[in-house]
Amino acid sequence: MIAATGGGSFGYGFPSGSGGRAIRSVEIDVDPQVVYRIDDHRFFTFENYVSCSSGGFVYYNDTNKRIKKLAGIEGSDKKLQNEVSISERNDVLSFIGKFIYSAGDNIIAYPTRDINYKYGNSTHFISFQDVNDSSKDSFMKVAGPNISIIVMSDSVLAKTSILSEFYYSHKAPLNSGDYNFINDEDLVLNSASIDDRFHCNESIKPRKIKYISN
Repeated sequence: MIAATGGGSFGYGFPSGSGGRAIRSVEIDVDPQVVYRIDDHRFFTFENYVSCSSGGFVYYNDTNKRIKKLAGIEGSDKKLQNEVSISERNDVLSFIGKFIYSAGDNIIAYPTRDINYKYGNSTHFISFQDVNDSSKDSFMKVAGPNISIIVMSDSVLAKTSILSEFYYSHKAPLNSGDYNFINDEDLVLNSASIDDRFHCNESIKPRKIKYISN
């Protein structure tokens, strides 16, 4: 069902697929778009993408605190994407289930995944960060990309099926193994995000895509 994990390095290297030639880097000129809105000042943007299902980076934004943080491995957006990496869907947007934010502005949380190119499968996680208490920073493995997640200020709740009547509630840090069950009828949220799923507007297209030989 659901297991806690300490996370780790995501990805096992890109598949070759280049026919023996050097893989080219890619520069993409495209407008950012909001793909998830928590409230009037917190939201996630999608940037440097070819399409909704091709490449790009997702960022957490808090305009009140002037925070813009990559939803992914820190620094991985500092180098150009390449023609192999843009063939993959963004890790955050690969999560297609419900994602409800009911946490304060000290919490940065988002879905992500680890792709195993050798075996052709993916493992999905929730990343949880507390900007005031790094001891709570952690990852939690989840059952797949189409479940229901609720992010609280001190925990993450997960429901594996729409037929289920309860959530698994994992206390932060999520990899501690500390969890219990909450019935739907007992669930009370102090607030809820404007969006309850990540979304993407396919009509926004790049103005220019430039391939650079390395």
